[in-house]
Amino acid sequence: KSRFFVCLFASRCLAQVHWFLRTAMSFELPETPVIVSGALGGPAVIFAVTPFRNGLTLGSTNITANAQGLYRQVFARGLAGGWTGGIYPAIAACPQFLALGPVYHFYAGFAGVAGGVVLTSITESAIAYGAETCNAQMAANAKTPGTFKTVHSSYKPFGPGVGIHIFRNIIATAGLRMFCTPCTSLIEGVSGKSNGFTQLGGDFAGNVCAACLSAPVHQLYGFTVTTPELQVLSGSEKTARMVQFLKDQYLETKDGRTRLSAVVPRDLFMRTMYVAVAYTMYSSLERMLVKMWPK
Repeated sequence: KSRFFVCLFASRCLAQVHWFLRTAMSFELPETPVIVSGALGGPAVIFAVTPFRNGLTLGSTNITANAQGLYRQVFARGLAGGWTGGIYPAIAACPQFLALGPVYHFYAGFAGVAGGVVLTSITESAIAYGAETCNAQMAANAKTPGTFKTVHSSYKPFGPGVGIHIFRNIIATAGLRMFCTPCTSLIEGVSGKSNGFTQLGGDFAGNVCAACLSAPVHQLYGFTVTTPELQVLSGSEKTARMVQFLKDQYLETKDGRTRLSAVVPRDLFMRTMYVAVAYTMYSSLERMLVKMWPK
């Protein structure tokens, strides 16, 4: 009986080795334009949308201001002030968007689309968490000087809210890699046309869906990394504070009835302006380079 289990274990090990060798031998480097779009286009896109990201960060600790008011705070120190801290996510965006592009295709090759989305999101967080947290805390200091005496290192890939960061990225990456295609098909079916405009519309619609789904998760991440006192609380106290943040942010009670607050459409709009614009710009650039690159 023990010999049977040994043989069964050995056969499974051999099957796994065979699968790994077959996957490794079948792996091909991504096309040059895909690499170029990730290495150069990604940083340009992420730096361009810095004011949208900073507005979201400020919104995570301000439930009274509307979108216009938050963007006014972002640019309170002038036009250039809107890009405060943007260089750090832009630097991280080179490997980050290589993960969203070439590395995703590698993961999807052996783990499927859903598995590729999850693995890509973990990789993306390992790359971008430190830079985005540094950017968020710098934005908080720009609004209220002295909030953080020591800003999180842009090279430290872990810290408060890293699990929330990964979950947020899973939703956002799903928008780029899973939601865009059915949205494009829907638009083409309704319009009866298939061209660059329907493709752009499908990309934007898919990323809008992901942006709306990930908005509360992103705001929870922003709250976690820009609220210093959370770090001295116990695990249960920290969880209770996070739940209370979500309730305060998105629910209101009037006349004994609880309903969604006015912050909901504000955060959905601001998250859409950041995620949908950034990912649609990237996917359009990637598609254009693949189409126009010399064969």
